[in-house]
Amino acid sequence: MNLSASEAADQLQGRRFLNAEFMYRPRPQEARARRVFDFAMNSRLSELSRYDDAAVLLICDSPATIDSLRDFVTAYPRLAFVSSITNPVPVSLAVSDTYAATPVLAEWQNPSCWRRYQMTDRWARIRFALEVARQLSNSGSLIMPAHDAVWGSGLLAWMIHLSERHAKNGLPAAVSPYPRDQHSAVPGVDIPQEIIDALNSAFSRDSWLSWRLCSGRYQAFWGKMGMIPFACCGDVFDHAETMIWEDDLEIDRVLRERDWGVVTRMTTPALYRQALPVYDLAGLRSVIERTLHYSLNIPGETSLLTRPLDRIGRLHRKISPRFARALNLSEAITAACRAETTERLNRYKVSWVDWGAYRYVVRVGDPLVQVWKYDEGMVQL
Repeated sequence: MNLSASEAADQLQGRRFLNAEFMYRPRPQEARARRVFDFAMNSRLSELSRYDDAAVLLICDSPATIDSLRDFVTAYPRLAFVSSITNPVPVSLAVSDTYAATPVLAEWQNPSCWRRYQMTDRWARIRFALEVARQLSNSGSLIMPAHDAVWGSGLLAWMIHLSERHAKNGLPAAVSPYPRDQHSAVPGVDIPQEIIDALNSAFSRDSWLSWRLCSGRYQAFWGKMGMIPFACCGDVFDHAETMIWEDDLEIDRVLRERDWGVVTRMTTPALYRQALPVYDLAGLRSVIERTLHYSLNIPGETSLLTRPLDRIGRLHRKISPRFARALNLSEAITAACRAETTERLNRYKVSWVDWGAYRYVVRVGDPLVQVWKYDEGMVQL
């Protein structure tokens, strides 16, 4: 069923937990990818099904994707499922458009077959979820997890408690759990430990991160897993800049500027962890390359992947051969990605990465991302 935001809201009135699942393609067919996807999805639905007032909003790219998720709907009869098809809208490229010539200047293949879009596909689905949530008249929270978010038993109760403890201006806080590691094993799935270790080492260059999170001096809303009170969703919908690629950082900004509570805490793996569909060097490189691009639009900003290793990290490298091997691998891939990105910037003044069906283009100093998609059906000029 493909519902509008208003129609979805009508069906979801009274639900305290609204879990929005953003599906940009059908459930994976390849066996290993399907096991990872299903394991994480089942963890979330299982935790939600503990509550009588929980619902799932499937915001998908196509009818085929909705159909591919039918098994989950059948497996969790206690949960209410509502679905919708939502995709970003293309823009009309005028001659005066600053970005219109990007495919030509960047020497992309068949430049006339590229179409630019108003926002990322994730932002389009975030906005749909926010529009639904803002219309719910009861108290409750919108939850927006990534595909790799693995929920443990009791996570929602923990988040509710954290949210209420940090209430501000009469509303519970928006909250996010933060995992100690970015990647973890999945039962029955062959994910090489060296890949898991390398990805975790790449994101563990700040030994004081837990303190920064607790002190409120760091980003507190995270796209991998975040919960926002329904009453705050209208502010985010109205004030977020949807051409900022790091949507979680932009949501965090809006919540703070509107003076709502926003808080995060590190969790134990039993409560919350992440299990990515990353099994090899190509997958590891893809995550690192994408992450490096997030900071390109901020002049002088250093990516969390390239910050100098702090004193605790240097000591860890000396005393742990396993950590040293993982760090050597992640640093080598990071250096290669940086070199490739620098070459592009020097040649074209922009760099880009492909993610899903879209290509994301960033320029140093420009806070707005360009979103493009290849369309073979476009008439060649």
